[in-house]
Amino acid sequence: MSRVSVLASLFGLLLLMADSACGGGGGGATTAPAPIPTFSVQVSPGSLQIPAGGGGYVTVSIARLNGFTGAITLTGLGFPAGSHATGLVPDGASSLSLPIVVSGSLVPATFANLQIEGRSGALVQTAPLSLTVGPPLPPPQLSEDVIQASGGRQGAGSIVNVVVAQEPLRALSSTSPSGSVKVRHGYLPSGTPAQP
Repeated sequence: MSRVSVLASLFGLLLLMADSACGGGGGGATTAPAPIPTFSVQVSPGSLQIPAGGGGYVTVSIARLNGFTGAITLTGLGFPAGSHATGLVPDGASSLSLPIVVSGSLVPATFANLQIEGRSGALVQTAPLSLTVGPPLPPPQLSEDVIQASGGRQGAGSIVNVVVAQEPLRALSSTSPSGSVKVRHGYLPSGTPAQP
């Protein structure tokens, strides 16, 4: 076989391969595979400070992609001993206030490489979280009891009070010059916090 014949054969083979790669051959355009249903996880705020023995919340936002609708189990990864974050995002829901509980035995420190894992079947996604454990809160000035906090709405001269929280909490009180008492709390007591 001459050198020209070999080159012609190779050239013909290259043309055939290029034609196949471009969908040639009269078969028409190929259909792309359907995208796989999945989700992504985002945590806000990305860093949180909680005193030892306390609890707090982060908002976990779920972006559902390509028709994904399943329930998602949330778990904190890398948390120090005695501390945890667990929750469940129901089918179709797009966010959850995730409770985070910090052990009362922890020495103040920052844990910068934690993760919140979202899992649904074989699908697993994570989002970063930084946790700073502060000193324990001072003893409460009010007894740990059920305290009802209510919000007010005023319109047309009437006030409507609506209960917005009812939970055991550690609180500090202060009295203003006018004699009104303000109750303030920043963190819930240890144990699994009630939903805010």
